[in-house]
Amino acid sequence: MNTKLLRATTLSATLVAASLLIGCSKKEDQATKDAEAASQAANQMAQQTNGAAHKASGVAVPGKTLQTFLPTISGYTIQGEPETMDMDMSGVKYTSASAKYKNGEKQIDVSVFDYNYIAGLTAAYTAMMNMNMETNEESWHSDKIGGFPAWSDWKKKSNEGTIGVVVNDRIFVTIEGHGGVSQDELKSAASAVNLSGIAGAAK
Repeated sequence: MNTKLLRATTLSATLVAASLLIGCSKKEDQATKDAEAASQAANQMAQQTNGAAHKASGVAVPGKTLQTFLPTISGYTIQGEPETMDMDMSGVKYTSASAKYKNGEKQIDVSVFDYNYIAGLTAAYTAMMNMNMETNEESWHSDKIGGFPAWSDWKKKSNEGTIGVVVNDRIFVTIEGHGGVSQDELKSAASAVNLSGIAGAAK
């Protein structure tokens, strides 16, 4: 459970670190513009997060149900049994399902989290949807997959990346590629997730 819950915090910290590095590497006037843009993005993120936080939490989609939406990835073999989790702590409900896929040295990890409008866990993902960055080593862009808001983070030199998709403001899908996975393979894996099924289950 701790690993899953800490992932959002880690992603948020990564975002903050990235913004600091960008600010230090640019001239003062450009850094000022970046700060203003970051402030606007933060305000937008806060508004979106507050909106989700005021929605009724209801019942989280069971982990075993989330598992049925995990994809079959062409050329890849699923490793072992998918992992699922259902948590209820003082009325706060959270569920997840995840699986690992291998093709030689290449690996794709797919995870589905029902954060059930828990603002503290959705904030990092909301920020990522509003970020666009291009450097010599990394490409990070807002996107849409299957009609749902998403982001893509690609490490150019190591051929590693992450795609995230947000379904109905409460279910977050992450697709992570390692070991030489191509961008096309990562996008194909993201498209293979049953996002419409997830949306139907999260009503």
